[in-house]
Amino acid sequence: MPDFAWPKLLTKGGKGMKCPPIPPHEKDRLAALDSYGLDGQGTVAGLTPLVEMALRVFNVPMAAVNMIGADSVFFAASAGFGDDVDKRREVSFCAHTILQGATMVVPDATHDDRFHDNPLVSGPTNIRFYAGVPLLSAEGHAIGVLCILDTVPYDGFSAEDRVRLSDLAHMVMDRLEIRRIAMAASAGRTAAPNRVVGPEHLAHLAQIDALTGLPNRRQFYRAVEAALLSGRACGLLMVDVDGFKDINNILGPAAGDDVLRAIGQLLVAEASGGTAVARVGGDEFAMLVCGLTAEAAKPFARQLLATISELAPIGHEDMRISASCGIALSPRDAQEPVELIGDADLALHAAKAEASANVALYSPALRTDAMDRRLSSIDLHRAVVNGEFLLFYQPQVRLSDGALIGAEALIRWMHPSRGLLSPASFLPALEGSALAPQVGRWVIEEGCAQAARWRRQGAADFRMAVNLFASQFRTGDLPREVEESLARHGLPPEALELEITENIVLSDHSNAIDALARLRQMGVRIAFDDFGTGYASLSLLTRCPVSCIKLDRSFVQAMLHAPREAAVIAAILEMGRALDMDVIAEGIETEAERAYLAERHCPEGQGYLFGRPMPAEEFEARLGQAAVFVPQGAAERDAGRRVC
Repeated sequence: MPDFAWPKLLTKGGKGMKCPPIPPHEKDRLAALDSYGLDGQGTVAGLTPLVEMALRVFNVPMAAVNMIGADSVFFAASAGFGDDVDKRREVSFCAHTILQGATMVVPDATHDDRFHDNPLVSGPTNIRFYAGVPLLSAEGHAIGVLCILDTVPYDGFSAEDRVRLSDLAHMVMDRLEIRRIAMAASAGRTAAPNRVVGPEHLAHLAQIDALTGLPNRRQFYRAVEAALLSGRACGLLMVDVDGFKDINNILGPAAGDDVLRAIGQLLVAEASGGTAVARVGGDEFAMLVCGLTAEAAKPFARQLLATISELAPIGHEDMRISASCGIALSPRDAQEPVELIGDADLALHAAKAEASANVALYSPALRTDAMDRRLSSIDLHRAVVNGEFLLFYQPQVRLSDGALIGAEALIRWMHPSRGLLSPASFLPALEGSALAPQVGRWVIEEGCAQAARWRRQGAADFRMAVNLFASQFRTGDLPREVEESLARHGLPPEALELEITENIVLSDHSNAIDALARLRQMGVRIAFDDFGTGYASLSLLTRCPVSCIKLDRSFVQAMLHAPREAAVIAAILEMGRALDMDVIAEGIETEAERAYLAERHCPEGQGYLFGRPMPAEEFEARLGQAAVFVPQGAAERDAGRRVC
């Protein structure tokens, strides 16, 4: 759309102007128009993006969906027009178009006997070029026109241009037809038999994306298939909006829809001959660019992303939009449509893993990595079904006298062929999978059962610490699940401590805070793990119902020789006392570290000095009836490091 304001159209007729005749079956045509519920009073939702797309595709200043009433015309959507438009049917170019039955093109209105003295041509508006496609109802009546206009003559409107304008007109009617059917359904009636959408029309509806008007994944696949069958070299780009969920959450779904429509229009505008554009997912678009070489692919994609970054949601110009892009090339990477699209998806995944607004080219290593992830996923499912996970327990002690106060439950995997696996080898994959909530519930259940057992054996005040997955706050009802598990095992709430990290809270803030507050009201302890390593820990302490701070091992292991780390330790201990929170120091490996922390009144600690993570049977054997958990020797601690 141009930056300047467009002159208002004149409202007076011109002498000698040829008025359009009334078409046959006018009564039926007006009845068909009435069935779409268009009253001329406002823009029809969903049509404006198509009109704006027409502006960009054909590089014209004005476009409209113009409906032809009995005596006047009205815009169902428009762009580039002034407010005071002559809407009499007798001066309308579109009233002539509905008589054509096909696209009507006027290269230069001043040389056309029908329009040379039309006020829209001879007046200040100075319309010279016009092209319009009739909008046909299901029964074939021309109810309106999709048109584009310019103030300069143009005689190069090609057969391909006619097809593109006709395709846009089909999209307009698809949306109007959906509107008509929805109106009939909401009124408690079905569409009249003579207005039922035919098989061909339904097939067309199945090929477009209703939000953007672009082809959908199914239609894009056909375009890729046709290009590859032709033997042409091409590049396939998958473009995904970065942080789209945040746009929806912060600005609302309507703004999110506007962003998607704007990106779709931009991609169409950037496309040239031999380029297909489609919306293939929620916030994912695809482009097939014929003739794109390996050398030109990344620069082309970076320019595309730079153009997207210039967009901003309406009314929120300070919020920038970014996207990432994955690229696959044919015939270099694949010669089959499914494989080429899959390769581009893998490249997109790699791009988003690196950074926002990144571009990645497909390489065979990406498919190898994907296969490894898939095998890992299959392994994890089998592990859950076969009960291959188990818990190890690391003692937690009171530093002042060495008394055992509890243990932290740590997950391990007894793999049938690889043996005992540490968390580093599988936890990242597990955390990102749909299995995490199920495994998390099992950890809570198993931890509560073990704590109850040891309490019955004499450790009256024993406390079990359990780590949570972020997904446990997004699925199910965590407080209820915890309450039920405690009740099943006859365990008081204070016997359970749930460990969280700041990432868990930040990833789903409102749900996490609410769930943690309910857990604290029940009496369950909440420990903030890895404290001091994240950027938001201090602010979160004021909002999270935390009862315990866990000092990260990196500070503990450096405090004896690094004044800065020692100062951090002192500050956290003082803060814990001021906030009435317990503090547990992690990673204590030497007597000197234990003594240093005890002298500074750190209440509790854990680490290899007191015991490595161990199976329940070994923990139970060491526990016995002793009140003090005796530190391990150096050789035993070294052995512990090798398996944990």
